[in-house]
Amino acid sequence: MKLLISLIFIILASSTYRCGKGEDTIDCNTATAQMEGLWDGKLLYSAPEGRISSATGQEIPTAVGVTHNFTLEVTSINECIFNGKITYGSFSNNTVYEVSGNIDKYGWVTFTEQEFINDGGIFTDCGDPNVINNGSKCNYWPTGRWRVGGVFSKGRFTNDPLLEWEGEFRLPTSGYGIFSGNSFEQVPEISGNYEITKQ
Repeated sequence: MKLLISLIFIILASSTYRCGKGEDTIDCNTATAQMEGLWDGKLLYSAPEGRISSATGQEIPTAVGVTHNFTLEVTSINECIFNGKITYGSFSNNTVYEVSGNIDKYGWVTFTEQEFINDGGIFTDCGDPNVINNGSKCNYWPTGRWRVGGVFSKGRFTNDPLLEWEGEFRLPTSGYGIFSGNSFEQVPEISGNYEITKQ
């Protein structure tokens, strides 16, 4: 029994230590001030994988391994909150989103593609009401990527030695799904990883 209690104590002590090491705080006002300006970014998608509907034989292309470069421009800050725009290249018909985000006291950065500044039309012009199931195809890769609502999260801001961070991306509004047999099967949302470096 004494051995068991000692073992539990060691486990708890070491886990508390590991958690404590990650709790270093920063001045998020100062960090946010360093955000202003231009950043180069790269997004590497890891989902969804390609699928084929057993009901229709329709193939849904894969996002896995596709890379998109972008530019993030932070144009205004207010304490720990920042705003700006994210611009993609010709592969998106030059889609530009307004973004809003924040840095917390631990340096974790989250920002979201809020609305179109320039709608490349890939998603919004996709649906033809005269084509059966065309609306659902609009949600699939790559068309479904160009919706509003992409979330960049789990990135920890650093300025040592460079202004940069990396994190995760997901598009929860992608609406992926296929008919499989007599049922509708949800396909994992568009997601991946990103990295950003100050120009």
